Amino acid sequence: MLYNLVFRSIPYLFVLFFIFFESTPNYFFEDEIIKPYMFFTIFYCWIYTNFKQFSPISIFFLSTLYDLIQGGVLGITCLFFLLLHYSRRRKFNDLISNDFKETWIKYILGFTAYIFIISLTIIFFSENQIVIKNLALSFIFSIALFPLFFYIVDKLS
Repeated sequence: MLYNLVFRSIPYLFVLFFIFFESTPNYFFEDEIIKPYMFFTIFYCWIYTNFKQFSPISIFFLSTLYDLIQGGVLGITCLFFLLLHYSRRRKFNDLISNDFKETWIKYILGFTAYIFIISLTIIFFSENQIVIKNLALSFIFSIALFPLFFYIVDKLS
């Protein structure tokens, strides 16, 4: 019983850890804040490898918590992950692959769309300016960390 409870809570604790870890300032390259999208990568990996571990309501709460902490527009992250969960549940052929290269390319395409939509909402609904250099570095770091996170999540699930 205790083993089952601990085993089922590992994905939630892992995702919560990265939500709060991503909200802390990480300085690289002469005091510039670079924040790789670790929550996005980890959550994508968990849903992609085993979508049954997260229910739609837990996806809603975790992604809404992420949006609240990041200070962005609420619901965009939630919508993206709910669509990913739905597509994995319905087993659409365009998202399912056993080849890691295809999985990585699909992640890059989905992540690019997510960053583009988030950037547009920041431009239209907020007074904040987007620093392209920091956004590009965060984008590159997130894509580079995907194989590591995918391997870790695959072993844990």
